[in-house]
Amino acid sequence: MGKKKIRCCFLDRDGVINKNYGYITEKRKIKILKLVPEAIKYLNSRNYIVIIITNQSIVGRGLINISGLKSIHKHITNIISKKGGKVKDIFFCPFHPKFGRGRFKKVSKDRKPNNGMLEKAIKKWNIDKSESFMIGDKKTDYLCAKKSKIKFYYKKKENLLNQVRSIKLV
Repeated sequence: MGKKKIRCCFLDRDGVINKNYGYITEKRKIKILKLVPEAIKYLNSRNYIVIIITNQSIVGRGLINISGLKSIHKHITNIISKKGGKVKDIFFCPFHPKFGRGRFKKVSKDRKPNNGMLEKAIKKWNIDKSESFMIGDKKTDYLCAKKSKIKFYYKKKENLLNQVRSIKLV
């Protein structure tokens, strides 16, 4: 008898969790979108873990280092946890095939629209793909989810809490 599989809501970062207005290199530039922490708390209360899947070529472009990016991610998860939501994990891809510098200039199976980050998360957390879904705001997010056979929803204009409440959760 195998370990029980876990349900997950995968979220893109920029444009879904926080306002997307270009490269974010400092914590103070993070603006969490309306009711995102409450949406994550709601998902957690329905026994969904939440994992962020995000391309971050900002690292590869040399605009921020990995520890700086992790500091921004910690800031985001702290804001969410102060309102009762829990982000289980964050997967990011620092590479870019054209604009990356040095070791970061490469084609990566992790960079969306590829699904490497999703597959790593599914394996690490024993996720049940049939009971999980992803919310993103770009076609690359949709293609990533499709490659892993994960149900996908485009982020709506309404707040994330109303959107996740409208999704028929398993």
